[in-house]
Amino acid sequence: MLVVIPTAGIGSRLELQTRYFNKTMIQLGDLPVISRIIDSYPSYTKFILILGYKKEHIREFINLVYPNKNITLLNAFPFEGAGSSLTHTLKSAIHKINEPFFFHTNDSIFLDKNFYNDVKTDTMYLSKGPSDTLKYATVEFLNKQKIIHFKLDHLNKKFFNYTGVSFVKNFKLFKKIILNKESLNGELDYFRAINKIDFKFINKWFDIGSKETKEKAEDYFSQKNILPKYNQGIFFKKKIVYKFFTDKNLVKKRVDRARVLKDFVPKIKNYNNFFYTYNYKKGLTLSNIKNKKKIFNKLLEWLQNIFWTKKKLDKKIYLAFLKRCHEFYYEKTYSRINLFYEKNNLYDSNDIINNLKTPKISYLINSINWKEIGAGTPVNFHGDLHFENIIYHNNSFCLLDWREDFAGLIDYGDVYYDLAKINHSFIIDHSIISQKKFSIKFIEKHKIKLNYAQSNQNIISRKIFYKFIKRNNYSIKKIKILTSLIYLNIAALHEYPYSLFLYYLGKFELTKAISRK
Repeated sequence: MLVVIPTAGIGSRLELQTRYFNKTMIQLGDLPVISRIIDSYPSYTKFILILGYKKEHIREFINLVYPNKNITLLNAFPFEGAGSSLTHTLKSAIHKINEPFFFHTNDSIFLDKNFYNDVKTDTMYLSKGPSDTLKYATVEFLNKQKIIHFKLDHLNKKFFNYTGVSFVKNFKLFKKIILNKESLNGELDYFRAINKIDFKFINKWFDIGSKETKEKAEDYFSQKNILPKYNQGIFFKKKIVYKFFTDKNLVKKRVDRARVLKDFVPKIKNYNNFFYTYNYKKGLTLSNIKNKKKIFNKLLEWLQNIFWTKKKLDKKIYLAFLKRCHEFYYEKTYSRINLFYEKNNLYDSNDIINNLKTPKISYLINSINWKEIGAGTPVNFHGDLHFENIIYHNNSFCLLDWREDFAGLIDYGDVYYDLAKINHSFIIDHSIISQKKFSIKFIEKHKIKLNYAQSNQNIISRKIFYKFIKRNNYSIKKIKILTSLIYLNIAALHEYPYSLFLYYLGKFELTKAISRK
């Protein structure tokens, strides 16, 4: 059995979501879209993937995850601009199509099992759900006629949506039609040219081609410990973790830091330009431990006495470290906030958040004692120390998803950044976000209401944490300010509405932290 999957397009309907990677690499739960498609077919299936936009990401992923599968990777050129189209993409693979095959568009995911069984004639797969003729090609059943329509400029609920999946029996005729067509309609030109077509209906499927439909798929496949990001992903396959970055420099830095952190983090199994892998770690994340009071106390002592080993620096190097702390906290914050404004078409303003008057971000940032905030304590650090990144198993801890550096340093960073990340976990943890137990409501233009759930476990743990802070002479005010800055920093890295929620939460918490004596 052969399946042809075109992945060359730029995914323009998804805009920001595909600015940094191909839409087949969009995260759905613990796997990307391309795996959801490949894994829906039997293990013996042969595949032809036609690559174009961000092809290097797909190529490396396929080579890592499916080294023993019969997958042919071909390039389409051009894949955007003049001369590009689905028909052109298919032309790039014509010489490799020498048997009947399934055509499977790169943004359609079937939940129906064994949909490929008992298919012997030319077949189009249609949706049983409500028709949307504005988004999809459709099939009209009119008396004994079956009419294939392209996308219409009006809704017609009597038509059936075409899912973008089909079976081509007469592959020789298909090749002839595609080679002689200049239209943009791809496989539909073949089906409009033949007389006899079988139609199969799919009960449950997802299309990730538009923002609205992608979000429905993300909700269905979501897992509470995974939050999709615009420039990276984390995938799980056969007890191996695949960490994906669109920036190849981050991969190299993560690998280098893993060597520094040694046994505190998983051992890197393999890596290339855009991925590194490690074996799945047994145990529970700290967020999933039901009664974590005892474990959390143990974690804090382990961090303080074993992990956060202090670095002795001479005066010159220490002053350089303080300068890096200032750059990391002050300059990066300004840069990320500006990125957030650009992405969300917002500007700095006075707001009322949860009935608290919050001045402009520029005013708040200028109110911070940056000398105090930048007075870092150099230690062995993690850099993203929230509860989803801490595994507990057999009376020991393992740290996941470590930060690649601290202001360019890989051997040490500021302990306060790790402390602020822990504090961040008490207010907002991943399970709250993935279960959408948060909301943001604009009562008026600059009057915002934030709601979010907090577990009793987190409330109890935070009290323990504050006692630990006091006992070890750390500054709680500094930790709270840095926590607020973390929210403002990461707001630009997440998608709407979570990004908006993080920004206003950061502003709200920063207002409170600065006013704290």
